[in-house]
Amino acid sequence: MYMVSPDPAADGEARPDCPKECIVTQVHDVESSGELTGEWRLARYDGGDGPVDLSGLEWIAATVPGAVHYDLVRAGELANPFASSAAALDSHWVARSDWLYRTSFILDETALEHRIAVVFDGVDTYADVRLNGELIGRTANAYRAYAFDAAGAARSGENELVVHVKGHHRMIEGKIAQAREKLQHPEGVEGLLGKSLIRRYQRNFFTNSSLLNLGTGVLGIGVYKPVRVHLRPDVEIVDAHLTVQALSDEEAAVRVEAAFDRAGSVTGALAVRASLTDPETGETVASATTEARGERAVLDLTVAEPKSWWPRGYGDPALYRLTVTVADGETVLGSTSKQVGLRQVELVRQEANGKPTFHFRLNGKRIHVRGTNLIPLDYIKVHGDWPDYERLLRIVENGNVNLIRIWGGGAIESQRFYDACDERGIMLWQDFYLHSNLYPDYDDEFVEEFRQESTELLSRIRGHACLTLLCGGNEQREGWDEWQWKDRVDRFYGEPLVTEVVAKIAAELCPELPYIDNSPHGGAWSQSPVVGEGHVWGNFFNAHKDPQFVTETCWGQESYSRPETLAEVMGLDVDELSGQGWPEKWTKLTKLPIFTKFPYTSYHNVGGLRAYLRGLELEQAYADYHAMSMFRLRSSSCGGFVYWSLNKGGPLFQFGCVDYGGRPMVSYYVLSRIYADLVVGVYRDIDDIRVVASNLSTAAVPAQVRLRHLHVDGRVLGEWETELTLEPGGTTRVRDLAGYYPAVVDRTREVVHAQLLVAGRVVATDMLLLCPVAEVVSLPGAVAATAVRDGDGWQLEVRGTGVSKMVEIEGNARFLFSDNYFPLVPGETKRIRVDILDARVGENPALTVTSLDAPGAQTLSLP
Repeated sequence: MYMVSPDPAADGEARPDCPKECIVTQVHDVESSGELTGEWRLARYDGGDGPVDLSGLEWIAATVPGAVHYDLVRAGELANPFASSAAALDSHWVARSDWLYRTSFILDETALEHRIAVVFDGVDTYADVRLNGELIGRTANAYRAYAFDAAGAARSGENELVVHVKGHHRMIEGKIAQAREKLQHPEGVEGLLGKSLIRRYQRNFFTNSSLLNLGTGVLGIGVYKPVRVHLRPDVEIVDAHLTVQALSDEEAAVRVEAAFDRAGSVTGALAVRASLTDPETGETVASATTEARGERAVLDLTVAEPKSWWPRGYGDPALYRLTVTVADGETVLGSTSKQVGLRQVELVRQEANGKPTFHFRLNGKRIHVRGTNLIPLDYIKVHGDWPDYERLLRIVENGNVNLIRIWGGGAIESQRFYDACDERGIMLWQDFYLHSNLYPDYDDEFVEEFRQESTELLSRIRGHACLTLLCGGNEQREGWDEWQWKDRVDRFYGEPLVTEVVAKIAAELCPELPYIDNSPHGGAWSQSPVVGEGHVWGNFFNAHKDPQFVTETCWGQESYSRPETLAEVMGLDVDELSGQGWPEKWTKLTKLPIFTKFPYTSYHNVGGLRAYLRGLELEQAYADYHAMSMFRLRSSSCGGFVYWSLNKGGPLFQFGCVDYGGRPMVSYYVLSRIYADLVVGVYRDIDDIRVVASNLSTAAVPAQVRLRHLHVDGRVLGEWETELTLEPGGTTRVRDLAGYYPAVVDRTREVVHAQLLVAGRVVATDMLLLCPVAEVVSLPGAVAATAVRDGDGWQLEVRGTGVSKMVEIEGNARFLFSDNYFPLVPGETKRIRVDILDARVGENPALTVTSLDAPGAQTLSLP
């Protein structure tokens, strides 16, 4: 039960102030947002539609926000759906059932003097909402937020809120026959059929492999976002949107559009004021006031010597505080405040000479994108808790990422997440929520629901400085071009949603932002490397295509989460799957085949599940490195690349460089080195050895490149040094060793190593292996390490005493390293920052430092 207070700052977003006299005492863990986070109860319900009967039901404790599956698992009424393929299949009944959530809150007499709304940030998916037995609203779309007028149903004292969440299947029964006929979807609701008809998180409908990767889709259901009670002021500002009209070093012209809703008792002209404040100095840098007789106002402001918002690596992500107030004379009736950035975005599609391109300019400066795709943190509940996002954003920053793509198969993130990207200078590529499927554009109800969903999304997020591009959806055009859809259906169902519906919304609400209707999209077909942007996956030949822009990329075999994560999420002890017959046990448990081809590393003899997981992780990392370094160092047309994906969407989901438990994997650190401002690369071209270096910083860099041909025992077989200046924004060929490759005698015991030095300090390295990594001989004693305490973390020093093809640093907690899984050579010292990602670290944190395939390991207890 709760006592409710007004809602000045729910979900990190500024909200109107309420008169002090309407504030009432809180109980339990209710914050000032009025969020109902205390006691909720849950029961399965078979009573059908209409008024609900709460008697005779078996209630269990529920968590909101959450998911029914997890409540049932905690209550012992459902097996863990992640445990096995059979358990996943056995959980299908949950999303096919109806459920009742109930809770109570208290309002005092003064609260009833105000307009009262019950706000749902997200329900998965169909629900009736009743307050004190009275129906106050319905939900039908998990991508939408709902604010239901509760004034007529609310009462002084205790109020009972009941949410009747309805099974997905029965809510679309009337649409299935037409969808099967037109869209040719033979699968059930857990497959493409449900994905077409139900507006909810798209990727956990089964398509080829689910994010569980256990042979089936498992659909979440429940109240998966916060619920709060909001006491609305007499004038509520519902929108305050700032756009930059012109921007220079001397002056910024900005426009503020304000929209507000007034109670019937508020009439006549009102004074609307907008001001911009420098949050560092507290100084008001611009303000304007106008009179409004309706419910909208437009104010123009001028900022002298503005501080522009810049993405990571290009300047400070400067933010101002925008405050809008509505007043009647001296009485302020409503106000709102939020952070804003001053920036202008351009998507450049053609060079001055007419050559096609695809790159971004912010504030007139070309930006090279080093990005990653984000997928939902939780397969069933969809969203994680805020500490999960804080940890992930730390990982993003540590990985030199400057753009996150909010992918069209995913979910709408919180305002707090968008605020954090503003503050960190992380650009956002925002897809609308269509994913790799045909959609019923013939259904007026569906189209209108999608229109409302997209309008609400863009209205909510458009003011964020981090927002860089809008995209209609993910892989519809690719499906039409390449997946035989043309052989199955009579037309491209869903195309008008991105070419007309969303395009019009984007043009109306934020014409200042670039819009493309789908990703990938291109010239003759959607994956053209010549025009547009592509999802460049697959065989290594694709990495040679010199694409204009890469919006998804990942290489090699799939990898799965770390053993610790599989234990936490699946309850799986990987060491129980070892010895003769373990592959058959694995396939029986998961319905997954064993991959036997490791073309990049040749780690074929895996021996058991633990070694197999490690082999897959190394295979993906080396493949990622070869392809991504091709984009960085040898694709001069490429305006940026966005990795698929940062995080795994389930414990056994294939690609991703941070596992489902939030543990960075080998590919993460490989990628972070490729994403650094300064990168060096060495490769073989027939019999020539070539060295190149790239500078994506904003200034020219005087540098030195040291190249050595080494035996694995540390002997120097050849050495060369080059002094040069690396110009910003491109790649420089540093040195060619023409005809040198035949000088290599034993490819398994010799390597070529390059170091890029600035002011005498090594800032980037690369090692050319002359055979598959599994065949490179590793000698014992190649590395030595020491660690010292440094503030909240540690400094680790790793010294090369021999040639290590990969130094591996592992720990007994979730650690974040400034670098890991790197090559090291004799005489080289690598200093690594070590931080804790997880507050649950034990009393004795420790690291193990090894050289890949070399005998022996060094264990360090961290002081």
